[in-house]
Amino acid sequence: MKTLKQEKNGNTQVLEVELSWDQFRTEREKVINNYAKDMSIPGFRKGKAPKEIVEKNLNIEVVNDRTSQNLISDAYPVLLKENNVDPVDYPKVEIITLKEENPFVFKLEIDVYPEVLLGQYKGIKVQKKTTEVTEEEVAKVISDLQTRVSKFVDVENGSTKKDDNLFMELEAKVEGAEVKSWPRGIEHFPLGKNFIHEEFDKSIEGLNCDEEKSFRIKFPEDYSLKEIAGKNVDFKIKIKKIQRKELVPLDDDFAKKVGNFGSFSELKEDIKINMENEKKEDTDADLKNQIIQAVSKETKVELPTSLIDAETDIMVDELKTSLSRSNLTLENYLKSIRKTEDEIKSDLRKPATSRALGKVILKKVAQVEKLEVPSHDLDTEIALMAQGSNKSVEEYKRSLSQGALKYMEDYILRRKALDFLISHANIN
Repeated sequence: MKTLKQEKNGNTQVLEVELSWDQFRTEREKVINNYAKDMSIPGFRKGKAPKEIVEKNLNIEVVNDRTSQNLISDAYPVLLKENNVDPVDYPKVEIITLKEENPFVFKLEIDVYPEVLLGQYKGIKVQKKTTEVTEEEVAKVISDLQTRVSKFVDVENGSTKKDDNLFMELEAKVEGAEVKSWPRGIEHFPLGKNFIHEEFDKSIEGLNCDEEKSFRIKFPEDYSLKEIAGKNVDFKIKIKKIQRKELVPLDDDFAKKVGNFGSFSELKEDIKINMENEKKEDTDADLKNQIIQAVSKETKVELPTSLIDAETDIMVDELKTSLSRSNLTLENYLKSIRKTEDEIKSDLRKPATSRALGKVILKKVAQVEKLEVPSHDLDTEIALMAQGSNKSVEEYKRSLSQGALKYMEDYILRRKALDFLISHANIN
């Protein structure tokens, strides 16, 4: 293998490589033999036809294409090492010469990690948020639990107010024509949630049971229902029934109802501990974010587009995973928010750029500080991943490609770099 040309254009490394015809021919023989094993040719047992007949039944362009892929895949990691190239993503491949009895020549365009000029990254001043949980915060969680387990009861005397559950008759017209999108009879309407319009909820608040009211609302141009968007709608409503949550008492029985607690005080203590843990996680995440942002401001670097594209794709995959936990698909989610996948990617591009920048900075810090990933750290990470996949460590390890192992190693190295920045930060 011979590197004919090596040049760098910005964050793109270009390699032009030559392999001998003997190398190409040898690999092509292997490809043909692999195809022959599965070929069924009339007059011969499967995989037993003579080579000459097999070759006549094969598309030579397909064979050459497979041969090229195999040779380039094998050559790629060697070329990266020989030419000291640190790739961001898979390369763009162009076949320059593929001709019988001639050297096989191909070109690789590889987006590489950019040059990073770090500014100050030690002694960064950051403010750590408090992890203290107040009585008011605990009381708010308990109040939400109380509301959740309490049931609606009919209100005999009294007028409508926020959080009530209403049953009502509704008539809506635009220029005298009835709006078909809403039913005449509405049940379990949650007052204060602005399901129809904020002004609608305000207009029916304070009404008594069996009371009627007429009013007009001008809907915005971007309202979700096209038939009334930008138009005046005349409403006539009649309250048929008012329901309101009858809050259960906050006692030991309440604690047993919402969880496996022996007393109300146990419930309060458990809520406080969970909130403290959540605050600690949020505080740690905020601290890391502050440090990365501070170092980013002092760093000079030009991110390749492919790096931002890759991070955007990762964030889309994370969104899909998050949605799947709620039994939702990305397609259904996009329909509900009236956006396309391209629009979501556009929305994610700015945070993806920040994340990509953070990763590049941490990679550089690890390089400058000569941080390394010991084999036992990698083994620990593999064991954790194996546990989550219900596989043995050895089974999981065998399933990992070299690329997956490299990705895991890079992740651990970035984590070490971030720990280094935190340990050398000026935290108040």
